[in-house]
Amino acid sequence: MLRRFIRGGALVATLALTATCLSTAALSAAAVLPASPDSTGPAEASTPSVELSLMATTDVHGHVFNWDYFANSEYTRPADILGLSRSATAIDEVRAAKGNDSVIVVDNGDSIQGTPLTYYYGMGPGRAGVIAGDTVHPMAKAYNTIGYDALVVGNHEYNYGLELLGAYESQLDAPLLGANVIDESTGESYHEPYTLINRTIDGNDITVGVIGLVTPGIRLWDKQNVEGKLEFEDMVAAAKKWVPIVKEQADVVIVLAHTGEGTQPNADYDETALYENTVNNIASLVPDIDVIVAGHTHRDRPSTIYTNEVSGKKVLVTQPNYWARSVNEVTLNLIPTSASTPSSASAGTEWAVDWGQKAPVVTPHYGKDITAENPALVAALSEQHDTAVNYVNTPIATSTQPLSAATSYYEDTPILDFINFVQTDTVHTALQGSGYASLPIVSQASPFSRTAVFPQGELTIRDLSALYVFDNTLKAVTLTGAQLKDYLEFSARYFKQVEVGAPFDPATGTNAVSSNAPNGIPDYNYDVLSGVNYQINISAPVGQRIVGLTRADGTPLAAEDKVIFVSNNYRQNGGGDYPHVSTAPVVYDEQAEIRQLLINWSQKKGVVDPADFFVKNWSLRSTVPSEEEDVVDPIAPTAAPVPSDGSGSTTAATPAAAALATTGASDSHGALLLAIALLGGAAALLIRRKEQA
Repeated sequence: MLRRFIRGGALVATLALTATCLSTAALSAAAVLPASPDSTGPAEASTPSVELSLMATTDVHGHVFNWDYFANSEYTRPADILGLSRSATAIDEVRAAKGNDSVIVVDNGDSIQGTPLTYYYGMGPGRAGVIAGDTVHPMAKAYNTIGYDALVVGNHEYNYGLELLGAYESQLDAPLLGANVIDESTGESYHEPYTLINRTIDGNDITVGVIGLVTPGIRLWDKQNVEGKLEFEDMVAAAKKWVPIVKEQADVVIVLAHTGEGTQPNADYDETALYENTVNNIASLVPDIDVIVAGHTHRDRPSTIYTNEVSGKKVLVTQPNYWARSVNEVTLNLIPTSASTPSSASAGTEWAVDWGQKAPVVTPHYGKDITAENPALVAALSEQHDTAVNYVNTPIATSTQPLSAATSYYEDTPILDFINFVQTDTVHTALQGSGYASLPIVSQASPFSRTAVFPQGELTIRDLSALYVFDNTLKAVTLTGAQLKDYLEFSARYFKQVEVGAPFDPATGTNAVSSNAPNGIPDYNYDVLSGVNYQINISAPVGQRIVGLTRADGTPLAAEDKVIFVSNNYRQNGGGDYPHVSTAPVVYDEQAEIRQLLINWSQKKGVVDPADFFVKNWSLRSTVPSEEEDVVDPIAPTAAPVPSDGSGSTTAATPAAAALATTGASDSHGALLLAIALLGGAAALLIRRKEQA
């Protein structure tokens, strides 16, 4: 199925490539000979040049306006000011200054998930209208209003299923690219692999080819939506396939790569491993790319220059800031190639990026520096924005007391137990009458947000959405006691090791660096479990930290015992590289969305009271258990689980990635109150009060 593959001449170009004349083949062969980085310089000093500007966004995640739906207010901190409504202003200003034909606008994926606005029209009440074609998806409306020229799918585009994605794609005026996404039923590209953009600038005809690539981790993270339907090729392999095809037809080759900086050396690159982050490898190993737009890792990296190992030419990589906190302007000066060298430019001239006298320049336009919102975009999206605001402010229950997630990443808190309780209750009810009904249930939750709070009194959908920021569904598998111990040891990697007896510092003691998380393990890849009791000895080495692991009633959990393990689909599908869970037998998968389960339970109960669900079952310690302590640990420590650096790796995800909500070591939280004794007696581990930056 070629879908809308004809756009941009892709089908014609693919067929024509097999019948390329000998003279063209000779030129192509010459083009890959070793060359100096600046070998495309002008033949003479008077050779004219053409200026082309690329405007790029990435990881917008539904942020059209500078509005925090969870706080019900605008973002006010300068570094947080964001939104396409401001990016659109910068884009229009550049177009006015340089001319419409001189500006190409692209987006690098992760657009339709991330805020209540996109949730409402992706999974919520507005979904049916989008699928039926009665409602234009707000992100399609936003990109169409601004006038984007090309977009690429991000991994979060698949969160709501292929039916919703197809409806969104059909509503876009610009092509939604995905060269490495393959339709299993046909073996062809599921999305358009590339598009050609023809422009006339100062009387000169310029063709820009844009290729789209997306991280192949989708096969794991959205397995329930894509398994048996789509395959995801390695990004370097796909680039090697499509760049030569596009180069035959275009003066400038741009790759929209929804991937971040990886750690895999070029010499050891394995195309079968399906690495998550490979932008550096694409730039280094695939010749004839001029610009790569990176993303996925939620980093702000306006300009990085690589030298391609094959051609010796330079490649510019630009990564705009996430959530439309910036739109990057890449200014390219194009000059005639040595094969053209006309005395003056003409329609037959071939062009190349000048890396000599006028090398590419990147200018980030930050939301904090853009004061005016684009009036056309505001007018187009205001009604849908207001609908989302009204939805999330719907009252659903009453909370008996304030519940905060501020300390959930290092201590047992009622607000995370609320998630685990509802998940456990849901699976327990579903398994009644089955052969699994008698097994104990253990549930997993992660501290997605350090800023979520249930206020005392009225509780709204907004409050629950702030706590559970991802659109995950609920799944359950069976694990043995030994496998559960491995799982907990893997989670405990999150804490940095301290000396025996040393106090734990919340400001510095978490988000430890690991082999597959060089920027630190994000909060969303640390798990808290209910249904068992345990302690985490942070003075012990990784793999030997879990002590006192028992069932909820305090009885031993033997290595061969079986439990029902409840988690979100991201974790069960392999997200975070946790051991055992992705290959364990699935016993529950009703595609129930966890956030909606929390809403439904609260509405039915009417009151959220910690007395109904809070059980203090885990703690940190930095001392070795004494003989006097009643610590039951029948499962011997095993070797530390070693995370994969290949398939399923979650390397470049940052505390805000995927997503999503801002979490991780860099968040601001104010004072971390409540210094508590984590262990009784003289061996107590005291948590120090500390201001976090």
